[in-house]
Order: sequence, then structure tokens, then C-alpha cells
Amino acid sequence: MDDFKNIYGQDLAIQILKSAISKKQISPAYLFSGPAGVGRIKTAKIFIQVILDKNQHKESTKRKIESNNHPDVLWIEPSYIVQGKSISQKEAKSESISMKSPPQIRLDQIKKIIEFLGKKPFESERSIVIIEDIERINESASNALLKTLEDTNTGLFILITQRPEKLLSTIRSRCQIVPFIRLNDNQLNKIIEKLEVVQEIDDIPREKIKELIDFSHGSPGRYLINLQFWLSFSSPLRQKIEIKLTNQIELLQLAKEITDELNLEQQLWLIDFEQNRAWIRDRNSNLVQQLEELRKQLLKYVQPRLAWEVALLAINFID
Repeated sequence: MDDFKNIYGQDLAIQILKSAISKKQISPAYLFSGPAGVGRIKTAKIFIQVILDKNQHKESTKRKIESNNHPDVLWIEPSYIVQGKSISQKEAKSESISMKSPPQIRLDQIKKIIEFLGKKPFESERSIVIIEDIERINESASNALLKTLEDTNTGLFILITQRPEKLLSTIRSRCQIVPFIRLNDNQLNKIIEKLEVVQEIDDIPREKIKELIDFSHGSPGRYLINLQFWLSFSSPLRQKIEIKLTNQIELLQLAKEITDELNLEQQLWLIDFEQNRAWIRDRNSNLVQQLEELRKQLLKYVQPRLAWEVALLAINFID
């Protein structure tokens, strides 16, 4: 069974799933628990492909799963409510919709699951529901999901989470835990070497690439996200971020350039990156706290330029 051969560093998770498949003892619910970007979603797709596959239509099954077009698979992710309509995170991002509250798994989505499971599977012996970022489920949806898990019939649930402790203990107890772990440096570097990065990275210094890798915390997927964020900054802005400015006028100008060029998501990433760097390099807890205060101000929708000006001047005072 070599379907999982391209999943690296997750030996225990793969062993659990392979054993279930070979023994034909598929649990009604699984909890894929661990950090983002280490293969949870990729593994889920391979697992359900093996389950749904009857050997004769392997490539067809794979294409349907990859395109989210398999009639017996329902993929749920946290959503926003915009003008009374539920929209996904991908839709919000593609339409550049700025949201004031984080996305959630909502009651109407659980009702959609119940309706889906109430129908007979079209091509398979069972219907499969995957819920991504299940830790973002709200209270009413959580209670409804618990009742659904108690009687799945021929359904199969795969819940994917970074924060299993945020789930009801009764939900966790109804799932087979499949643990995913951060990769070690050797595993991470081997995967990164194989990744095809669209943008040229020749102009990024080697030490910066190392910082981006370190900031990925053992997650190849997170490394790609970090690299995309850094490359989305203009070269002049990148250079100014790297220089330790002390002149107040230059700091105020930097605040203007950051808020003129970067959207909120990019600004929050920059804060995370600088916090990580401040701690790894200098163990500077004061700087980390100052940056955290800046994050809170931005999330409260304080005027971004003013928030950055205050923070940069305060950080210069700390240094």
C-alpha cells in the first residue's frame, strides 16, 4: 500500500490509517490533530481516496476529490456571514472582503451535513464528511455535531484541527485520534528542496531563507506561506524592515509605507515574523509584548498608520 508514500515524517498517523484499511476496520470518525502544513489535508485526501476507490476508477476518484467534486464527499470549512449569506474563507479572500470577526463552523453547516448523510451514497458504500479547522466550531454547531457523531450510520467523519483542546471532550472521545507532528529540520529541508516555488528567490539572502524556514516551525506548508508573504513585500520595503532605524522621521515614514503597501493580513504576518525574530535572536520579551499590543490595536480597527507609528517609536525606545 504505497498510496501514502509522499507523506513525510508522519509515521504513526500513516500506520494507524493503513492498519484500519488493511483490517477493514474503518472508524466512524477520525480526528486529524496537529500543526497546519505538515500533511493533514493531503493525508485525508489519500485516505478517503483509498476508501472510496474500487480499483477500477482510481484516477477518476482522485480527480473528483482534488476538485471537490465527488458526490459522496462533503468538505466543510469555517465560513463568514456577509449580508446574511455564508461565504468561505477562500471566497472572502478572492473578493478582498475584510471581516471584523474570525470565521466559524456554523449550525447551518451542520444541518447541511445531516442532510448530506441522510441521502444514500451515489458511487460508494459510505458518505464522507471532512471538517477543516474544526476548533472554530461555535457552541450551537458543536452540540448539533455531537448528536450527529452519535449516529453516523454509514457516514465517515474526518475532523481536522490544530487545537483539539478547544473541542468538546465528548466530540474528541467519539473520534479515533490520528496525531500529526512537526517535522524535524532534516525532514523539513528535504521537502523544501523538492518544492517548486513559482517566484524567484535568488534575491533573498540565505540568512533570510533560514529565518523563514525557522519561522515555519517544522511545517513545509507554512514555509511556502511565509515565503509568499515575504515576496509580496516590495524590495524597498523589505530593505527598510531589515535596517534598524533610529531616526524618528524615518520610523514615521516606515509606518506610512507599511500601511500604504500592506493589507491587514500582511501586516499581521509581519508582526508574527518580527515577534518570532525578536525572541529567537534576543529573547526580547518587551519587544514581543509591544508587537502584541500593535496586533491588538490593528484588530480593534484603530487607524493602522497611527498604530504603527506609536509601536515603532516605542520599539525604538525599547531598543
